[in-house]
This record gives sequence, C-alpha cells and structure tokens, in this order.
Amino acid sequence: MFRTFTLGLRLNKGQVQIFNEILRDSHETYNAGLQERIEAWKLQRKSIRLYDQFSELTELRKDPHFARIAVDIQREPLRRLDRAFKAFFRRVRAGERPGFPRYRTRARYDSFLFSRPAIREDRIKVPNVGWFKFKSSRPVQGIPRTATIKRCGKKWAVRLVCYIGHAPEKRTVSSAVGIDVGIAALATLSDGQVIENPRWTREHEARIAAAGRNLALKQRRSKNRIRAREVLRRAHQRAADARRNYTHHASKWLISNYDLIAFENLNIQGMAQSRLAKSILDAAWAELIWQITYKAENAGKWAIPVNPWGTSIRCSGCGEPVPKTLADRRHICGACGVSLNRDHNAAINVLRLGEALRAAKPSECPVYSHG
Repeated sequence: MFRTFTLGLRLNKGQVQIFNEILRDSHETYNAGLQERIEAWKLQRKSIRLYDQFSELTELRKDPHFARIAVDIQREPLRRLDRAFKAFFRRVRAGERPGFPRYRTRARYDSFLFSRPAIREDRIKVPNVGWFKFKSSRPVQGIPRTATIKRCGKKWAVRLVCYIGHAPEKRTVSSAVGIDVGIAALATLSDGQVIENPRWTREHEARIAAAGRNLALKQRRSKNRIRAREVLRRAHQRAADARRNYTHHASKWLISNYDLIAFENLNIQGMAQSRLAKSILDAAWAELIWQITYKAENAGKWAIPVNPWGTSIRCSGCGEPVPKTLADRRHICGACGVSLNRDHNAAINVLRLGEALRAAKPSECPVYSHG
C-alpha cells in the first residue's frame, strides 16, 4: 500500500535558482525528444523508442556539461514523453480524439522526479545537488519510493510516494451507507443525512474574474503580466484548496461513522462534457470518492463502487421503475406509495447493490480507480 505526502519546501534564492535550472534542462530534454521522434518519422518513417533515447542521453552525458544533473532526473522527461505517445496511440486505437503530444512551454513544465529519495528528519536529498529543508505537520511514514519536486507559483513543494506496508484486513461490517453524489447536495446518504455542496467556485468567482481581467490588460512578456498571472493562479488555488479541504472533512466523517460505503461508479469525465460541467467539477465528486476509497483501505473498511444504471429510477420500496426527468426532485411510486427525495431513494438502491456485491464475492469486490 502506498501513500503520498505533500510537503512544503523552505528554499533560499540560490536553491530556487538551482531548481529552476533543473526544470529548464528537463523542459529542453522533453522538447528535444519530441522533435527527434517527429523528424525521425517524417524523414525516415522510423519510430524512436524510449530506450533509444536513453542510449543517446548516455552518450550526451559524457560531456560534463550534461552530466551536472543526475541521470535519474534527466531520464524522467523522456519517460513522460513516452507515456504521452503511448496514450496517443491508445486513443487512436480506441477511436477517440487522439491529441498528438505537443511541445511544452517553460511556464507549463513545473516539476521533476527522482526515485529512492533520501530523507533525514526535516530534509530531503536531491541527487547531485544536496539537502533541502521541508516543513510538515506530520512525520513521513514508510519507505520513500519516488519524490516529485513541483513549482507552485512562487512556492515549491515535494510529493513523496511511500510504501507503508500491506493494507489491514477488512473489518466486520456493523454500519453501512450508500451515497448518491449530486449538485444541489454534494452527497445524500441512504440514512437520510445530507452533505451540503458549498459551491466553492461560485464563492471565489468574483476574485477569479477580477484577476483574469487584470491579467488581460497586461503587456505580454512583461513583469507586470508575470505578477498578474501569479495573482490569478493564487485565486484559483484558494478555491481548489477550500474544495479539497471540505472533501477531506466529509470523507473523514464518513469513514469514521461507517464500515461500508457504497457509491456509484460514474463516468465523471464524460459527464463533465455536458452543460453542467462547471457545477460537476466544482462539486469535486471524483476527489471525494478517491478520498473515501484510500481512507477506507487504510482503515480496513469497505468502499464499493456499484453500477449506477437505474439507481435513480428504481423504487427503493418495491423495485418498480419510476421514470423521472432532471426537474423531478421527488420519488413517488404509484405501486407501493413510497414518497421521498429522489437522491435519498437512489442512495438506498446504491447501498443494496453494494451490500449484495460484498456478500456475493467479498474477495472480488470491484476496486475504484481514480481518474
């Protein structure tokens, strides 16, 4: 079982300059690798593979100028490029919109990765560079496997992926709940409780809009534009941080109070292509479900995704279908007389499906994959 720890870095100006140089080198390596693959195909109809580019990088590193950065860090842009091409060909084969890999601008290349990081109390060692201080409110657990240094505007952070051992055995279920995520309410539970949707984007949109207008007035490539872009980034970041903090509180409460949580395995990415995209993304359904899933695994509890087909239509009392439009907020069954909120009805159906899946084959319960 793996866990990711995000820690803020404490850097001086010289250390920031070193990290910016590493990012500049990684950005140039990525673009150079992309150009090589494009030209090799255009001129020779030849496909360049990842390990071909690794071999070329090894030759380049015979020059001390190229060898000043650790090889593990220099290889990562080539791995990213290879993943981009694999994703492109996968989408082509699936008949989706492919999206050919593009060149990266320097502003959009903001992280680098290395493996097997060394950690000593409040410091992390970057290969070929040295030790850097980080700040954390909790100790890092487990064995660090990879570290990603990321630039977040004017700040820097490190994300440590650590192996923390095997997941604990699942507990006996004494309390279970089904949840139906929505827009009016973030989640409606099968026991009738409701988790409100604060609509963080709406709360922060005035500040975001003002920062966007201010950025539009600045001259391109000017220092004022750089400062205005940082103000806009921070405005978006505040909304994102508030949204994530709220889902952490909601998911922690759910895990603390229930041993089994069943939820709909929705195609959120597909739903976000509709006219409700802004509201769906602001509600952060995927973030909430992801947090429930990994926290349940850490606590030895059950988080079970179920097929969402028919959960809103089927009556939770008798099982008869009751067709509704999006405007119909009440479930009223003509067969058995059940009358309740449509989301509450769906949550009860979700819970029954989750309990049935667990009872049928506990060892084969589906695993939710975030993304």
